[in-house]
Amino acid sequence: MIAALNRGDRHHRWAVDVIESQRKLLARIVVPEVVVGEAYTKLRYDRRVSGRHDARPALTVFGLLDADPELFEIRGMPSDSHRRSIELLARYVDQTFSWVDAIVLLSADDDREVEHLWTVDSTLRAYRFSHQVVVSSSGT
Repeated sequence: MIAALNRGDRHHRWAVDVIESQRKLLARIVVPEVVVGEAYTKLRYDRRVSGRHDARPALTVFGLLDADPELFEIRGMPSDSHRRSIELLARYVDQTFSWVDAIVLLSADDDREVEHLWTVDSTLRAYRFSHQVVVSSSGT
């Protein structure tokens, strides 16, 4: 069972369903470190989740990922990520990609074993991967 960090989040049910489906398939979910950090920061400063002086609820994101190392693989930055992320953002200047989005896209593109990208950001579909990657977002 997945810990509920914020059941009120509009993407919560979708995310839980994705995680549970991957667990049933015994499929590993690769999570870039920058996404873990972004999730912690979002939860830490969301007053519906973490009180002003209490980071413990936000810290549960690390516990969730560490609790199931067979399911979650935390990945470091891709090679030459600074230069490559800037190039990607410049190439897709007409998109709303964040820097973290660029790192995620580079990470998925670098790993030919990545076949599926799960995201709450449907704009990531605009990226052209060097191999077949299905981008699935909440609500689709």
